[in-house]
Amino acid sequence: MSARRPRLSRRLAGLVGAVLGLLWLVSMAATGLALRFEEGELFDQQLVVGAETLLPMLSAQIASGGAVVPGAASLREAPREALAWRMIDRDGRVLAASEMAARAKFPTDPAPGGFQRSATHRIYTTAFDAAGHAVQFADPMAERHEAWRVTFLSFALPMLALVPLGGLLVWGTVGLGLRPLTGLRAEMARRDSHTLAPIGTGRLPEELAAMAEAMNGFMARLGQALEGERAFASNAAHELRTPVAIALAQVQRLRAEATDPAIRARAETIETALQRMSHLVGRLLQLARADAGVGPGEAAVDAGVLLRLVVRGLASGSARLQLTLPEAPVPVHIDADAFAIVAGNLIENALQHSPADTPVEVGLIPGPAAEPGADPGEGTGAVLCVRNAGPVVPPGELVRLTQRFVRAPGAGGAAGFGLGLCISHQIAAQAGGRLDLSSPVPGRTEGFEARLTLA
Repeated sequence: MSARRPRLSRRLAGLVGAVLGLLWLVSMAATGLALRFEEGELFDQQLVVGAETLLPMLSAQIASGGAVVPGAASLREAPREALAWRMIDRDGRVLAASEMAARAKFPTDPAPGGFQRSATHRIYTTAFDAAGHAVQFADPMAERHEAWRVTFLSFALPMLALVPLGGLLVWGTVGLGLRPLTGLRAEMARRDSHTLAPIGTGRLPEELAAMAEAMNGFMARLGQALEGERAFASNAAHELRTPVAIALAQVQRLRAEATDPAIRARAETIETALQRMSHLVGRLLQLARADAGVGPGEAAVDAGVLLRLVVRGLASGSARLQLTLPEAPVPVHIDADAFAIVAGNLIENALQHSPADTPVEVGLIPGPAAEPGADPGEGTGAVLCVRNAGPVVPPGELVRLTQRFVRAPGAGGAAGFGLGLCISHQIAAQAGGRLDLSSPVPGRTEGFEARLTLA
Protein backbone atom coordinates (compact mmCIF):
# COMPACT_ATOMS: atom_id res chain seq x y z
CA MET A 1 0.00 0.00 0.00
CA SER A 2 1.50 3.33 -1.07
CA ALA A 3 2.04 6.10 1.45
CA ARG A 4 -0.51 8.85 1.51
CA ARG A 5 0.71 11.83 -0.48
CA PRO A 6 0.45 15.31 1.10
CA ARG A 7 -2.02 17.70 -0.49
CA LEU A 8 -0.54 20.59 -2.44
CA SER A 9 -2.63 23.12 -0.49
CA ARG A 10 -1.27 21.82 2.82
CA ARG A 11 2.26 21.80 1.49
CA LEU A 12 2.03 25.36 0.20
CA ALA A 13 0.32 26.56 3.37
CA GLY A 14 3.03 24.87 5.44
CA LEU A 15 5.85 26.39 3.41
CA VAL A 16 4.31 29.86 3.41
CA GLY A 17 3.55 29.55 7.12
CA ALA A 18 7.12 28.44 7.85
CA VAL A 19 8.56 31.35 5.86
CA LEU A 20 6.24 33.83 7.57
CA GLY A 21 7.06 32.30 10.95
CA LEU A 22 10.78 32.67 10.25
CA LEU A 23 10.25 36.27 9.18
CA TRP A 24 8.23 36.83 12.35
CA LEU A 25 11.05 35.50 14.50
CA VAL A 26 13.63 37.60 12.66
CA SER A 27 11.44 40.70 12.97
CA MET A 28 10.90 40.05 16.68
CA ALA A 29 14.64 39.67 17.20
CA ALA A 30 15.35 42.84 15.24
CA THR A 31 12.62 44.67 17.16
CA GLY A 32 14.08 43.50 20.46
CA LEU A 33 17.55 44.73 19.51
CA ALA A 34 16.21 48.05 18.26
CA LEU A 35 14.11 48.43 21.41
CA ARG A 36 17.11 47.73 23.63
CA PHE A 37 19.24 50.27 21.73
CA GLU A 38 16.53 52.96 21.83
CA GLU A 39 15.77 52.39 25.51
CA GLY A 40 19.50 52.49 26.28
CA GLU A 41 19.78 55.86 24.54
CA LEU A 42 16.75 57.15 26.43
CA PHE A 43 18.10 56.02 29.79
CA ASP A 44 21.52 57.47 28.96
CA GLN A 45 19.87 60.77 28.11
CA GLN A 46 18.08 60.71 31.44
CA LEU A 47 21.41 60.12 33.19
CA VAL A 48 22.96 63.11 31.39
CA VAL A 49 20.02 65.39 32.18
CA GLY A 50 19.91 64.27 35.81
CA ALA A 51 23.65 64.68 36.35
CA GLU A 52 23.87 68.04 34.59
CA THR A 53 20.87 69.30 36.57
CA LEU A 54 22.18 68.07 39.92
CA LEU A 55 25.75 69.41 39.50
CA PRO A 56 24.96 73.17 39.83
CA MET A 57 22.61 72.51 42.73
CA LEU A 58 25.26 70.67 44.71
CA SER A 59 27.97 73.17 43.77
CA ALA A 60 25.76 76.03 44.93
CA GLN A 61 25.15 74.33 48.27
CA ILE A 62 28.87 73.82 48.83
CA ALA A 63 29.65 77.39 47.79
CA SER A 64 27.12 78.72 50.31
CA GLY A 65 29.10 77.18 53.14
CA GLY A 66 27.03 74.07 53.67
CA ALA A 67 28.74 71.35 55.59
CA VAL A 68 29.80 68.44 53.46
CA VAL A 69 30.69 65.16 54.98
CA PRO A 70 32.51 62.88 52.54
CA GLY A 71 30.47 59.79 51.85
CA ALA A 72 27.28 61.31 53.35
CA ALA A 73 24.19 62.42 51.46
CA SER A 74 23.70 66.16 51.22
CA LEU A 75 20.48 65.74 49.22
CA ARG A 76 18.18 62.95 50.26
CA GLU A 77 15.64 61.29 48.07
CA ALA A 78 12.90 58.71 48.51
CA PRO A 79 14.08 55.48 50.19
CA ARG A 80 13.19 53.44 47.13
CA GLU A 81 14.96 55.66 44.64
CA ALA A 82 16.86 53.36 42.28
CA LEU A 83 19.23 56.00 40.89
CA ALA A 84 22.56 56.35 42.62
CA TRP A 85 24.65 59.51 42.43
CA ARG A 86 27.62 61.07 44.05
CA MET A 87 29.60 64.29 43.84
CA ILE A 88 33.39 64.14 43.58
CA ASP A 89 36.27 66.55 43.23
CA ARG A 90 39.28 66.34 40.97
CA ASP A 91 41.09 64.19 43.52
CA GLY A 92 38.28 61.63 43.48
CA ARG A 93 37.00 62.47 46.94
CA VAL A 94 33.28 61.95 47.47
CA LEU A 95 31.71 65.20 48.57
CA ALA A 96 28.11 64.04 48.61
CA ALA A 97 26.26 60.86 47.75
CA SER A 98 22.79 59.35 47.68
CA GLU A 99 21.70 56.48 49.87
CA MET A 100 21.82 54.10 46.88
CA ALA A 101 25.38 55.08 46.05
CA ALA A 102 26.69 52.61 48.58
CA ARG A 103 25.19 49.74 46.51
CA ALA A 104 26.70 50.93 43.27
CA LYS A 105 30.19 50.07 42.12
CA PHE A 106 31.66 53.29 40.77
CA PRO A 107 34.90 53.14 38.75
CA THR A 108 38.05 54.33 40.47
CA ASP A 109 39.11 56.30 37.42
CA PRO A 110 36.11 58.42 36.35
CA ALA A 111 35.77 59.58 32.73
CA PRO A 112 34.47 63.17 32.82
CA GLY A 113 31.84 63.83 30.17
CA GLY A 114 31.47 60.15 29.28
CA PHE A 115 29.80 56.88 30.15
CA GLN A 116 31.24 53.91 31.97
CA ARG A 117 29.86 50.56 32.95
CA SER A 118 30.52 48.55 36.07
CA ALA A 119 29.33 45.07 36.96
CA THR A 120 25.96 46.39 38.16
CA HIS A 121 25.44 49.94 36.83
CA ARG A 122 25.66 52.25 33.85
CA ILE A 123 27.47 55.41 35.01
CA TYR A 124 27.70 58.92 33.55
CA THR A 125 30.25 61.44 34.89
CA THR A 126 29.82 65.14 34.15
CA ALA A 127 32.72 67.38 33.26
CA PHE A 128 34.32 69.23 36.18
CA ASP A 129 32.88 72.67 36.72
CA ALA A 130 34.83 75.80 37.64
CA ALA A 131 34.93 74.75 41.27
CA GLY A 132 36.45 71.40 40.36
CA HIS A 133 33.31 69.41 41.08
CA ALA A 134 31.66 66.65 39.02
CA VAL A 135 28.58 64.44 39.52
CA GLN A 136 28.39 60.74 38.73
CA PHE A 137 24.94 59.32 38.00
CA ALA A 138 24.53 55.51 38.05
CA ASP A 139 21.55 53.56 36.65
CA PRO A 140 21.15 49.86 37.68
CA MET A 141 21.49 47.53 34.71
CA ALA A 142 18.92 45.19 36.28
CA GLU A 143 16.35 47.99 36.12
CA ARG A 144 17.17 48.55 32.46
CA HIS A 145 16.83 44.84 31.68
CA GLU A 146 13.53 44.67 33.52
CA ALA A 147 12.20 47.69 31.65
CA TRP A 148 13.27 46.14 28.35
CA ARG A 149 11.60 42.81 29.17
CA VAL A 150 8.33 44.46 30.15
CA THR A 151 8.29 46.63 27.04
CA PHE A 152 9.27 43.81 24.71
CA LEU A 153 6.73 41.35 26.14
CA SER A 154 4.03 44.00 25.96
CA PHE A 155 4.74 44.17 22.24
CA ALA A 156 5.56 40.50 21.53
CA LEU A 157 2.63 38.80 23.29
CA PRO A 158 -0.07 40.52 21.21
CA MET A 159 1.98 39.77 18.11
CA LEU A 160 2.27 36.14 19.20
CA ALA A 161 -1.53 35.95 19.48
CA LEU A 162 -1.70 36.96 15.82
CA VAL A 163 0.24 33.86 14.72
CA PRO A 164 -2.81 31.50 14.70
CA LEU A 165 -4.84 34.14 12.88
CA GLY A 166 -2.02 34.50 10.37
CA GLY A 167 -2.01 30.72 9.90
CA LEU A 168 -5.73 30.73 9.16
CA LEU A 169 -5.29 33.60 6.73
CA VAL A 170 -2.45 31.76 4.99
CA TRP A 171 -4.57 28.59 4.73
CA GLY A 172 -7.54 30.50 3.33
CA THR A 173 -5.39 32.49 0.93
CA VAL A 174 -3.64 29.37 -0.37
CA GLY A 175 -6.99 27.63 -0.82
CA LEU A 176 -8.37 30.62 -2.69
CA GLY A 177 -5.27 30.83 -4.85
CA LEU A 178 -5.43 27.12 -5.71
CA ARG A 179 -9.12 27.20 -6.59
CA PRO A 180 -8.36 27.29 -10.34
CA LEU A 181 -6.19 24.20 -9.88
CA THR A 182 -9.06 22.43 -8.11
CA GLY A 183 -11.39 23.33 -10.95
CA LEU A 184 -8.86 22.09 -13.51
CA ARG A 185 -8.50 18.80 -11.64
CA ALA A 186 -12.28 18.33 -11.55
CA GLU A 187 -12.51 19.13 -15.26
CA MET A 188 -9.80 16.59 -16.06
CA ALA A 189 -11.49 13.96 -13.87
CA ARG A 190 -14.63 14.23 -16.02
CA ARG A 191 -12.70 13.26 -19.13
CA ASP A 192 -12.81 9.67 -20.37
CA SER A 193 -12.45 7.86 -23.67
CA HIS A 194 -15.83 9.27 -24.78
CA THR A 195 -15.26 12.84 -23.56
CA LEU A 196 -12.06 14.21 -25.05
CA ALA A 197 -13.19 17.77 -25.74
CA PRO A 198 -10.47 20.39 -25.09
CA ILE A 199 -10.32 22.02 -21.67
CA GLY A 200 -11.05 25.73 -21.69
CA THR A 201 -8.04 27.87 -20.79
CA GLY A 202 -9.57 31.35 -20.94
CA ARG A 203 -9.91 31.92 -17.18
CA LEU A 204 -6.91 29.90 -16.01
CA PRO A 205 -3.65 31.46 -14.76
CA GLU A 206 -0.70 31.32 -17.13
CA GLU A 207 0.93 28.28 -15.47
CA LEU A 208 -2.30 26.27 -15.37
CA ALA A 209 -3.22 27.36 -18.88
CA ALA A 210 0.05 25.88 -20.15
CA MET A 211 -0.72 22.64 -18.29
CA ALA A 212 -4.24 22.55 -19.75
CA GLU A 213 -2.92 23.15 -23.26
CA ALA A 214 -0.47 20.27 -22.83
CA MET A 215 -3.35 18.06 -21.64
CA ASN A 216 -5.46 19.16 -24.60
CA GLY A 217 -2.68 18.09 -26.94
CA PHE A 218 -2.43 14.74 -25.19
CA MET A 219 -6.21 14.21 -25.38
CA ALA A 220 -6.19 15.13 -29.06
CA ARG A 221 -3.54 12.49 -29.76
CA LEU A 222 -5.39 10.00 -27.58
CA GLY A 223 -8.63 10.74 -29.40
CA GLN A 224 -6.98 10.13 -32.74
CA ALA A 225 -5.56 6.82 -31.50
CA LEU A 226 -8.91 5.70 -30.09
CA GLU A 227 -10.77 6.80 -33.18
CA GLY A 228 -8.33 4.90 -35.36
CA GLU A 229 -8.74 1.79 -33.22
CA ARG A 230 -12.52 2.02 -33.27
CA ALA A 231 -12.58 2.69 -36.99
CA PHE A 232 -10.34 -0.30 -37.63
CA ALA A 233 -12.52 -2.65 -35.55
CA SER A 234 -15.71 -1.34 -37.13
CA ASN A 235 -14.38 -1.36 -40.70
CA ALA A 236 -12.78 -4.77 -40.31
CA ALA A 237 -15.98 -6.27 -38.93
CA HIS A 238 -18.07 -4.57 -41.60
CA GLU A 239 -15.80 -5.72 -44.41
CA LEU A 240 -15.86 -9.27 -43.09
CA ARG A 241 -19.64 -9.55 -43.15
CA THR A 242 -19.96 -9.82 -46.93
CA PRO A 243 -17.26 -12.44 -47.59
CA VAL A 244 -18.42 -14.49 -44.59
CA ALA A 245 -22.02 -14.36 -45.81
CA ILE A 246 -20.96 -15.40 -49.34
CA ALA A 247 -18.82 -18.25 -48.00
CA LEU A 248 -21.68 -19.40 -45.75
CA ALA A 249 -24.12 -19.39 -48.65
CA GLN A 250 -21.72 -21.40 -50.85
CA VAL A 251 -21.11 -23.95 -48.09
CA GLN A 252 -24.85 -24.35 -47.52
CA ARG A 253 -25.35 -24.93 -51.23
CA LEU A 254 -22.46 -27.39 -51.28
CA ARG A 255 -23.98 -29.29 -48.37
CA ALA A 256 -27.35 -29.44 -50.08
CA GLU A 257 -25.91 -30.71 -53.38
CA ALA A 258 -23.38 -33.14 -51.92
CA THR A 259 -24.21 -36.84 -52.25
CA ASP A 260 -21.14 -38.14 -50.46
CA PRO A 261 -21.82 -38.34 -46.67
CA ALA A 262 -18.20 -37.47 -45.88
CA ILE A 263 -18.33 -34.31 -48.01
CA ARG A 264 -21.68 -33.37 -46.47
CA ALA A 265 -20.25 -33.81 -42.95
CA ARG A 266 -17.29 -31.60 -43.81
CA ALA A 267 -19.62 -28.99 -45.29
CA GLU A 268 -21.68 -28.98 -42.09
CA THR A 269 -18.53 -28.45 -40.03
CA ILE A 270 -17.48 -25.52 -42.20
CA GLU A 271 -21.00 -24.11 -42.04
CA THR A 272 -20.94 -24.21 -38.25
CA ALA A 273 -17.57 -22.45 -38.18
CA LEU A 274 -18.77 -19.77 -40.61
CA GLN A 275 -21.94 -19.20 -38.60
CA ARG A 276 -19.82 -18.76 -35.50
CA MET A 277 -17.56 -16.34 -37.40
CA SER A 278 -20.61 -14.40 -38.59
CA HIS A 279 -21.84 -14.19 -35.02
CA LEU A 280 -18.40 -12.95 -33.88
CA VAL A 281 -18.39 -10.28 -36.61
CA GLY A 282 -21.75 -9.07 -35.33
CA ARG A 283 -20.43 -8.91 -31.79
CA LEU A 284 -17.36 -6.94 -32.92
CA LEU A 285 -19.63 -4.42 -34.65
CA GLN A 286 -21.62 -4.06 -31.44
CA LEU A 287 -18.41 -3.64 -29.45
CA ALA A 288 -17.25 -0.91 -31.83
CA ARG A 289 -20.56 0.92 -31.36
CA ALA A 290 -20.32 0.56 -27.58
CA ASP A 291 -16.77 1.97 -27.64
CA ALA A 292 -18.04 4.84 -29.76
CA GLY A 293 -20.36 5.85 -26.90
CA VAL A 294 -23.77 4.59 -28.03
CA GLY A 295 -26.31 4.56 -25.22
CA PRO A 296 -27.80 7.94 -24.28
CA GLY A 297 -31.03 8.86 -26.01
CA GLU A 298 -32.28 12.36 -26.70
CA ALA A 299 -35.94 11.38 -26.29
CA ALA A 300 -37.76 8.60 -24.47
CA VAL A 301 -38.59 5.43 -26.43
CA ASP A 302 -41.12 2.69 -25.70
CA ALA A 303 -39.14 -0.23 -24.30
CA GLY A 304 -42.10 -2.58 -24.73
CA VAL A 305 -42.30 -2.07 -28.49
CA LEU A 306 -38.54 -2.43 -28.87
CA LEU A 307 -38.43 -5.62 -26.78
CA ARG A 308 -41.21 -7.18 -28.84
CA LEU A 309 -39.26 -6.46 -32.04
CA VAL A 310 -36.06 -7.95 -30.55
CA VAL A 311 -37.82 -11.19 -29.61
CA ARG A 312 -39.46 -11.41 -33.02
CA GLY A 313 -36.08 -11.00 -34.74
CA LEU A 314 -34.44 -13.93 -32.97
CA ALA A 315 -33.92 -16.69 -35.53
CA SER A 316 -33.73 -19.56 -33.08
CA GLY A 317 -34.95 -20.33 -29.60
CA SER A 318 -37.91 -17.95 -29.73
CA ALA A 319 -40.24 -20.82 -28.86
CA ARG A 320 -38.57 -21.10 -25.44
CA LEU A 321 -39.10 -17.46 -24.58
CA GLN A 322 -41.78 -16.49 -22.07
CA LEU A 323 -42.29 -12.79 -22.71
CA THR A 324 -44.16 -10.65 -20.18
CA LEU A 325 -44.95 -7.07 -21.22
CA PRO A 326 -47.15 -4.42 -19.61
CA GLU A 327 -50.14 -3.13 -21.56
CA ALA A 328 -49.19 0.53 -21.18
CA PRO A 329 -46.19 2.06 -22.92
CA VAL A 330 -42.90 1.90 -21.02
CA PRO A 331 -40.84 5.04 -21.84
CA VAL A 332 -37.10 4.87 -21.20
CA HIS A 333 -34.29 7.31 -21.99
CA ILE A 334 -31.94 5.25 -24.13
CA ASP A 335 -31.02 5.04 -27.78
CA ALA A 336 -33.31 2.54 -29.57
CA ASP A 337 -30.43 0.65 -31.21
CA ALA A 338 -28.58 0.54 -27.89
CA PHE A 339 -31.60 -0.99 -26.14
CA ALA A 340 -31.98 -3.55 -28.94
CA ILE A 341 -28.30 -4.53 -28.63
CA VAL A 342 -28.49 -4.98 -24.86
CA ALA A 343 -31.82 -6.84 -24.88
CA GLY A 344 -30.71 -9.10 -27.74
CA ASN A 345 -27.42 -9.96 -26.02
CA LEU A 346 -29.08 -10.75 -22.68
CA ILE A 347 -31.70 -13.00 -24.31
CA GLU A 348 -29.17 -14.77 -26.55
CA ASN A 349 -26.89 -15.28 -23.54
CA ALA A 350 -29.77 -16.89 -21.62
CA LEU A 351 -30.64 -19.17 -24.55
CA GLN A 352 -27.03 -20.27 -25.03
CA HIS A 353 -26.25 -21.01 -21.38
CA SER A 354 -29.45 -22.80 -20.34
CA PRO A 355 -30.60 -26.37 -21.06
CA ALA A 356 -32.33 -26.72 -24.44
CA ASP A 357 -35.63 -27.87 -22.94
CA THR A 358 -35.99 -25.09 -20.36
CA PRO A 359 -37.82 -21.78 -20.79
CA VAL A 360 -36.23 -18.35 -20.69
CA GLU A 361 -38.26 -15.71 -18.85
CA VAL A 362 -38.16 -12.17 -20.26
CA GLY A 363 -40.06 -9.51 -18.37
CA LEU A 364 -40.36 -5.73 -18.50
CA ILE A 365 -41.33 -3.88 -15.32
CA PRO A 366 -42.37 -0.20 -15.75
CA GLY A 367 -41.86 2.55 -13.24
CA PRO A 368 -39.16 4.90 -11.91
CA ALA A 369 -35.90 3.00 -12.05
CA ALA A 370 -34.29 4.95 -9.24
CA GLU A 371 -37.16 4.57 -6.77
CA PRO A 372 -37.94 0.96 -5.89
CA GLY A 373 -41.39 0.52 -4.46
CA ALA A 374 -42.96 3.47 -6.29
CA ASP A 375 -46.24 3.11 -8.14
CA PRO A 376 -45.81 1.47 -11.57
CA GLY A 377 -46.46 3.69 -14.54
CA GLU A 378 -45.39 6.94 -12.92
CA GLY A 379 -42.74 8.83 -14.86
CA THR A 380 -40.14 7.04 -16.92
CA GLY A 381 -37.86 4.11 -16.27
CA ALA A 382 -38.04 0.36 -16.55
CA VAL A 383 -36.37 -2.85 -15.47
CA LEU A 384 -35.69 -5.56 -18.05
CA CYS A 385 -35.35 -8.94 -16.35
CA VAL A 386 -34.04 -12.03 -18.17
CA ARG A 387 -33.96 -15.37 -16.28
CA ASN A 388 -32.82 -18.80 -17.35
CA ALA A 389 -32.23 -22.19 -15.75
CA GLY A 390 -28.79 -23.67 -15.30
CA PRO A 391 -26.06 -24.33 -12.74
CA VAL A 392 -25.12 -21.68 -10.22
CA VAL A 393 -22.25 -19.38 -11.24
CA PRO A 394 -19.79 -18.87 -8.34
CA PRO A 395 -19.66 -15.29 -6.96
CA GLY A 396 -16.01 -14.90 -7.93
CA GLU A 397 -16.78 -15.76 -11.56
CA LEU A 398 -20.04 -13.76 -11.57
CA VAL A 399 -18.30 -10.42 -11.06
CA ARG A 400 -15.94 -11.14 -13.96
CA LEU A 401 -18.62 -11.89 -16.56
CA THR A 402 -18.87 -8.23 -17.59
CA GLN A 403 -15.21 -8.19 -18.63
CA ARG A 404 -14.19 -8.73 -22.25
CA PHE A 405 -13.73 -12.30 -23.44
CA VAL A 406 -14.66 -13.77 -20.02
CA ARG A 407 -17.14 -16.65 -20.21
CA ALA A 408 -18.96 -18.60 -17.55
CA PRO A 409 -17.05 -21.61 -16.18
CA GLY A 410 -17.73 -24.81 -18.12
CA ALA A 411 -18.80 -22.96 -21.29
CA GLY A 412 -17.86 -24.83 -24.42
CA GLY A 413 -16.34 -23.46 -27.54
CA ALA A 414 -19.77 -22.86 -29.12
CA ALA A 415 -21.22 -21.20 -26.05
CA GLY A 416 -20.20 -17.64 -26.98
CA PHE A 417 -17.28 -15.24 -27.13
CA GLY A 418 -17.46 -13.53 -23.74
CA LEU A 419 -18.54 -10.22 -25.27
CA GLY A 420 -22.33 -10.07 -24.86
CA LEU A 421 -22.46 -9.17 -21.15
CA CYS A 422 -19.45 -6.85 -21.51
CA ILE A 423 -21.17 -4.90 -24.31
CA SER A 424 -24.45 -4.80 -22.38
CA HIS A 425 -22.76 -3.56 -19.22
CA GLN A 426 -20.89 -0.82 -21.09
CA ILE A 427 -23.95 0.43 -22.98
CA ALA A 428 -26.08 0.39 -19.81
CA ALA A 429 -23.53 2.52 -17.98
CA GLN A 430 -23.30 4.97 -20.90
CA ALA A 431 -27.10 5.26 -20.92
CA GLY A 432 -27.18 6.13 -17.23
CA GLY A 433 -28.46 2.71 -16.13
CA ARG A 434 -26.91 -0.39 -14.65
CA LEU A 435 -26.71 -4.12 -15.28
CA ASP A 436 -26.97 -6.46 -12.28
CA LEU A 437 -26.17 -10.17 -12.49
CA SER A 438 -27.41 -12.76 -9.98
CA SER A 439 -26.88 -16.48 -9.60
CA PRO A 440 -28.88 -18.31 -8.42
CA VAL A 441 -32.07 -16.49 -9.40
CA PRO A 442 -33.43 -14.67 -6.32
CA GLY A 443 -35.87 -16.98 -4.55
CA ARG A 444 -34.53 -20.11 -6.30
CA THR A 445 -31.69 -22.56 -5.84
CA GLU A 446 -30.32 -22.44 -9.39
CA GLY A 447 -30.37 -20.36 -12.56
CA PHE A 448 -29.07 -17.02 -13.72
CA GLU A 449 -30.68 -13.57 -13.81
CA ALA A 450 -29.66 -10.43 -15.70
CA ARG A 451 -31.47 -7.26 -14.60
CA LEU A 452 -31.14 -4.09 -16.68
CA THR A 453 -32.30 -0.93 -14.87
CA LEU A 454 -32.96 2.14 -17.01
CA ALA A 455 -34.11 5.64 -16.14
